[in-house]
Amino acid sequence: MTHRRLRELTEPDALRLLVWSLLTILKAECLLRAASLTTLLRRFGRGPSFAAAHQETTASPGDGSLDQVRRYSNFIATVILRSRRPCLLRCLVLYRYCRRRGVPVSIHFGIRRGTDGLQGHSWLCLHGTPLFEEEEKLQGYANVYTYPETPPEHDLQGGLALAKGLS
Repeated sequence: MTHRRLRELTEPDALRLLVWSLLTILKAECLLRAASLTTLLRRFGRGPSFAAAHQETTASPGDGSLDQVRRYSNFIATVILRSRRPCLLRCLVLYRYCRRRGVPVSIHFGIRRGTDGLQGHSWLCLHGTPLFEEEEKLQGYANVYTYPETPPEHDLQGGLALAKGLS
């Protein structure tokens, strides 16, 4: 992390998001070993709980918390854990973060033929538009699984506002 990024961790909300991201990654790693991917996604996809709805670190459009969670989870997965599947861990954290706040994202899993065999990738979409991914990068991947299969419509306004905030 750069010096500027480290400085942002002096803010309580940023530090909370970093710790939450770390704990979510550790929970995902444990659940991936003990349960099916669908079971993990079902657990991570639950809507806002009473506790989550009253946290100080709720997402609001344009406040940057979603980008912070993305950056922190990517840092944890790639630098600290040196994961061979950082996109999966990052997507699981973002998926859980969004769904807990009522943002109707879906998580996608794809494969493509690489020089060393099949390569996998995962990404999030909001109303069919990839989040934090360039569509050109995804063109080589065949989407093999999407969860949920039919996007939830329970919070269309929150999702649209968040999408506008990310633009």
